[in-house]
Amino acid sequence: MKASEAMQVLAAHRGDAIAVCALGMACNEWWAATRSEETFYLHGAMGFAASFALGLALALPEQQILLINGDGSLCMNLGCLLTEAAAAPKNLKHFVIDNRVYQTVSAVPMVNRDRSDYVGIARCAGIANAIAIDNVADLDRLAPHIMASDGPYFVNLEVEAQAAHLAVPPNDYEGAELKFRFGRLLEKRLGIKVFGPQGY
Repeated sequence: MKASEAMQVLAAHRGDAIAVCALGMACNEWWAATRSEETFYLHGAMGFAASFALGLALALPEQQILLINGDGSLCMNLGCLLTEAAAAPKNLKHFVIDNRVYQTVSAVPMVNRDRSDYVGIARCAGIANAIAIDNVADLDRLAPHIMASDGPYFVNLEVEAQAAHLAVPPNDYEGAELKFRFGRLLEKRLGIKVFGPQGY
């Protein structure tokens, strides 16, 4: 399946989940599919989407958190799986867009891409609910169950690498603007305080 197809299915079954996206292709495809303001896009922070999503899941235990990670970002922070397993947040669903290349830098092949088993790594880290999905029909069928089940849940989405690595443009804001848009949205939606009197 194509990454764009996977994103459309995830968006359709997202419900009221707050999303966190890794930088690069996964982030760009999610933005193209959703134009979602209820998503934190980690531009320029490779490997940290999982840690950010875990923090949100622990801070907001009644709120579903949808993590859309990339295989490159996952490999840069494989220790995140140990932390997820130890914290065991019921509200965290971790999806990895696995195209076996670093798509954002001209589709450079992933290290060890033909032998790495991310589902096996997740299970060995202690995440019992870890599966792989390689087609749209199965993703559409299983997504409601995944979103309704207790997490942490790890789903490796096997997608095709794109010929053009920057074919899908990113959202048109980042940095401080992203921080304040996202934080203020959470304040309004959840009735919580994110920013102090100094605005941070």
